[in-house]
Amino acid sequence: MLGEWTSRVRALIESVMAELGYGGIFLAAVVEVVFPPLPSDLLVPAAGVAAAGGVLRPEGVILAATAGTVVGALILYAFGRRGEPGVRRAVRRYGRWLGIREAEVDRALLLFRRYGAPILLVAHLIPGLRSGIAIPAGMSGMPLLPFSGLTALGAAMRAMLQTTAGMLLASHPLLLFSTLFLIGAIISMGWAVRALARLIFDKGRAGSGHSG
Repeated sequence: MLGEWTSRVRALIESVMAELGYGGIFLAAVVEVVFPPLPSDLLVPAAGVAAAGGVLRPEGVILAATAGTVVGALILYAFGRRGEPGVRRAVRRYGRWLGIREAEVDRALLLFRRYGAPILLVAHLIPGLRSGIAIPAGMSGMPLLPFSGLTALGAAMRAMLQTTAGMLLASHPLLLFSTLFLIGAIISMGWAVRALARLIFDKGRAGSGHSG
């Protein structure tokens, strides 16, 4: 029963990924970075499942996901190069349509100033941060070449982990379903923690503003 159900799910995943192809993975990675409300943390592991079935090649999945993440990050980096006043004006005007709030820019800018360029590597493993950290990198005037290199390295690490996880899960049906459920729960918790942190940060700013 479980084996038959698993085979059907795998066939569905492989069919969807075959339709999307590497171009779909690339575009999804770009969109995920530029529009944070649209996470794709399940897409690359699903592509790994398809790679285990021979529908896609693992190196192609990793390359497409990495390239898409870098392109999306470069878009936000270029946006950050407008300078802090220009970024803040744009976020106040259009941020709600892009899923970016000024408080999130403040948090990312604080992290970047505290930890510097190495935060770019860690950021790609944290939902919500992998997109926002590119803006303060641009605002801080980080040179393009180091930014691109660190972003590509961090994105490749994430893509390799997710693709490998998908390939391993493909051969363990029960673990596959358990992990998909767990990933969904973690993503939900991550966005809940992000919302809570946003609320606390906003209250802290409001409190410091009143005290000043």
